[in-house]
Amino acid sequence: MVDLKFIFIILRINRFYLGVLAFCLLPLLLVGTFPDYFYREYGIGYFLVFHNVTEIFSVIVSFSIFGLGYYSYTQSRNAHTLFLGIGFLAVGMIDFMHTLSYAGMPDFITPNSGNKSTQFWIFSRIITALVLLLAIYIKPNERYQWGNANLLMFLAMLLVGIVFLLVVYLNHWIPRTYEHGKGLTPFKKNAEYAIIAILFISLLIYRKVGFYTSKRQLQYYLSAFIVCIFSELVFAVYTSVFDVYNVLGHIYKIGAFYLIYKAVFIAAINDPYDKLIQTNKLLSKEIEENRTYAEMIKKSLREKENLIGEIFHRTKNSLQLVRSILMIQASEFPENKNIQSIVEDTSIKIQTMSLVHDHLYANKDLSEIKVSEYLLSLADMIQQSFPPEGKDIQVHFQVGEGTLLLDTAVPLGLIFTELLSNSFKYAFPKTDVGSIHVGFSIEDNICHFEYSDNGVGLPNEFNSTQQKKLGLSLAKIIAEKQMGGTLSIEGTQGFQMKLDFPSNLYKRRV
Repeated sequence: MVDLKFIFIILRINRFYLGVLAFCLLPLLLVGTFPDYFYREYGIGYFLVFHNVTEIFSVIVSFSIFGLGYYSYTQSRNAHTLFLGIGFLAVGMIDFMHTLSYAGMPDFITPNSGNKSTQFWIFSRIITALVLLLAIYIKPNERYQWGNANLLMFLAMLLVGIVFLLVVYLNHWIPRTYEHGKGLTPFKKNAEYAIIAILFISLLIYRKVGFYTSKRQLQYYLSAFIVCIFSELVFAVYTSVFDVYNVLGHIYKIGAFYLIYKAVFIAAINDPYDKLIQTNKLLSKEIEENRTYAEMIKKSLREKENLIGEIFHRTKNSLQLVRSILMIQASEFPENKNIQSIVEDTSIKIQTMSLVHDHLYANKDLSEIKVSEYLLSLADMIQQSFPPEGKDIQVHFQVGEGTLLLDTAVPLGLIFTELLSNSFKYAFPKTDVGSIHVGFSIEDNICHFEYSDNGVGLPNEFNSTQQKKLGLSLAKIIAEKQMGGTLSIEGTQGFQMKLDFPSNLYKRRV
């Protein structure tokens, strides 16, 4: 299958070149074999119209090649097409002067003649051949020190100016190329043969270079060389500027310039856009694949969130189950106040930890909770557990919008519930009115927690380090060991506690 495909490509390529050769050879064979039918000389009026049309077309194609190479350079950075484009700008301008200098046209500054127009023609063809030859050694993707478009433009305009001065004003410096009534001079014929040799060498060299962007571009360039060779060959043998060979030469020239235009168009426009389209297809495919992967990741995340949420839910239920078991076991000792007190304190601590999971699950954030909402919930829980019957105890909050991770929120909640429950139980034994203040803020990754009440305060002999009960001694241990903070307590006038601890001691786990 691969061999058949290769053979088909070879046949298609050969068919293209065979078509080019047929385009070049068939008219010459017909004129040479049947001169009585096909050879003729045209009147100056008819030929002049044909000549002007073909030359103007060639000039337009030359300027189009310039436009493709010059204006695509900023994006493509293709030095090869830039050089060709600016080279053909010079060719187009000289061809335009050749058209204006043709016999039968109004005088172009100095009197027009066959010699004058032919001299412009020779300069144009030599520059064309040299541009095509030199372009072989300019690789598209390399950077050259001279690769400045403005510099090349200046050199091209300088070359055009020199040719203009030589042909128009310094005509005697250039060998004659055409003698009226005699035809082409030996210099003109030898110049055409030299141009053919340059084109033939370019053809041989170019078919071996590997920097062309595609097989089609190579086909167009090689075909352009072939057609140019036939065009120069015809212009080396004609005897009259108005005969059929001159017509064929101009037709070949149009064909060659068109093929060069196609080659430059492929390099400057077609291939970059093909690559862009191919890249867009690959990007679209990658985007579609990424979208699929994103959906898979989202699905996996939803499953993990549901799993973690279920774990939190079950953890909360397990804590509540432990609390229920403790309450059931404590109910067997209704008269033992110590057991009842221990179970009651432990129950509050269990509820404090359980409440964290409620906030995590409700906020859809499985790592951190809002401190304000958490402390308010804990205060409501304590007030329901220790209702201040006949007393008006107000809890005032001054809490910012900070958040804490689970590893820090739980110990802070345990300390807060311990303090608040102590205030409700012991701070206001002889008064019906009380006030409790709670403050929390975060500054530079340091959390500041303050708690105070205007109750009876602590006994004078109180020492938190010597307490054996789970109370303020537990709060101090949690603050210093688990939270990495510093805790200070004052109880001379009411109760006051300050706790400073880092907010970045732990990292997010979810």
